[in-house]
Amino acid sequence: MTDALTVRGPNGGIWTRKPGGRSTAADLLREIDDLLKNHIEREWDWWQEGRRDQERERQQAVLADWDNGAKSPPGFDPKAAAKKLIEDLRQEMEDERLARQALADARYDKDRESKRLQMLTAEADAAFFDHVVQRPASPAQRDEAEQRSQRQRALAVTLREQLGDPEDVVDSDGFLPAQRREMNVSSHMSFWRYPMLRGLHQGKQRKRFNALLSIRPIEADEMCSECQAPSYWHSYALSLCLFRGKPEPGSQAAELARMIPGWWDRCSACTTYQTEHVWGGSLALPDFDGQQWAAMLPPVLKAIFVPDPPKPRQRVVRPKPLAVINAGTIDDAMAKLAEAKSQFPDAVVRSGSNGSWELWPPA
Repeated sequence: MTDALTVRGPNGGIWTRKPGGRSTAADLLREIDDLLKNHIEREWDWWQEGRRDQERERQQAVLADWDNGAKSPPGFDPKAAAKKLIEDLRQEMEDERLARQALADARYDKDRESKRLQMLTAEADAAFFDHVVQRPASPAQRDEAEQRSQRQRALAVTLREQLGDPEDVVDSDGFLPAQRREMNVSSHMSFWRYPMLRGLHQGKQRKRFNALLSIRPIEADEMCSECQAPSYWHSYALSLCLFRGKPEPGSQAAELARMIPGWWDRCSACTTYQTEHVWGGSLALPDFDGQQWAAMLPPVLKAIFVPDPPKPRQRVVRPKPLAVINAGTIDDAMAKLAEAKSQFPDAVVRSGSNGSWELWPPA
């Protein structure tokens, strides 16, 4: 295609296709629109290895076909400009780090941070017991879940009143909850969703793969500020602490992790019921078990986290001959054949192992 073609972009700029350009106006507008998207929305389904590089190359190939009239200033040096851009980015990151440190020095309050986490846990607990109430295993369980939901909801209200605005609580690194959620949704996509999809695809677990793939891009405000899972997962005792290492050997945390399976892996904003159930006694709901927990899950989460058990392998029943006549003297063999014929008059004779004859049903 050599005909001149012009296109008005979203910001009003005019793009002209270069001589020899092959991409269409629709191709150009699609790529510009894609560049304007949030990176989570744009890259949510780029789970395949190397997909990001492929998309960038494809996008650059389209944009290279067009000229938007932008001219480099006289004496422009691309290498010097790239170096300055990197230096500016580094300086910007350092300025942000210093600003966060100043904010943490001025406003970080460990007690306030702890109270906020207690509030989030109480809210997750209340929601968890609400799920139980919707699918109770017994009247006693329903009554207990209702009472515990009410208690946890009242606790959450009290803590929120004492705390003030929970979104104004700075952590020890100077990050606000909204900033941590922004980072966590990106980590959820790159460090959990992508590897999970690759593993399920390679393992040919189609049901789980399709369920995870069906989840649409998650908004930052839907994420937990303390881990890399959507916050509503916490009401089902699900969390993703992707970057948490092992507890220090010999520490109290290591001992607790040994005594209470799941405690160390649980996000600090998630419901505590999982660990309470392990302790048992009055902390455990009557008649609650893993099957009820699975039944509580929304269909997509159930498909991902509670896969169907593998189907039992069917026992292969190998056909056997009706009779086997081992090699021997002619008289002996003839006598056995006569006896077999009286029992299986329609049988077919085939050669067997070690010189034997086998009688099989007719085809």
